[in-house]
Amino acid sequence: MNSQTKPRFSWRALTSLCVALSFTVMVSSGIVLFLSPSMRLARDTNWQMCGLNKSAWLDLHLVFSALFLIVAVLHTFFNWRPLVTYLKNRATQRPGFRWEWIVALMLSVVVFVGVRRKAPPFSSLLDWRATFHGSHSHGAMSPPAETGGESRQGGGFGQKTLAQYCAEQGLNLDTTLARLQASGIKALGTDTFRQLADKNGYDRPSEITRLLQNP
Repeated sequence: MNSQTKPRFSWRALTSLCVALSFTVMVSSGIVLFLSPSMRLARDTNWQMCGLNKSAWLDLHLVFSALFLIVAVLHTFFNWRPLVTYLKNRATQRPGFRWEWIVALMLSVVVFVGVRRKAPPFSSLLDWRATFHGSHSHGAMSPPAETGGESRQGGGFGQKTLAQYCAEQGLNLDTTLARLQASGIKALGTDTFRQLADKNGYDRPSEITRLLQNP
């Protein structure tokens, strides 16, 4: 007697597929957000990618990151035994030292410290992102019309980099970056004052210099 056995629902397969799909959406939305302009500029220019504005991409990234976290925990639960084998010595098959764990930990530490200290090659990626945003912000949105010195700062002065400004004013670049960071300003030495204003939500580059001039 032949009978077809109804396929049994597999929670292990479900979590694996959810991990893959949520990871794909999370990475895709992360790339879009990495390349997107500042929230203020995106709002003012009605910026969109694939029919979605920046706020929608942020929502997608947040929700799918949460989904990825949940299914990753479930995936670890369903695959606990294979994971435990990575903690065992290959020769004795008992818990012991594995170089893979040390290398993975060291790699994570190197990346973390490199990003925090803006060391190459991580700083190159961050600088490229700032340059990319700056080139697009100038084409998408011109500085507001102003009078007197403000107009000049929106044009010529706005193109001056923070490093150039510090050199002219006799300021230490690292100290200036730390001071801006303490004020909630994200900055790199290669950023122009126009870029600093755009990506931090300021209308005028002169507002950044006021932060540096005030004690």
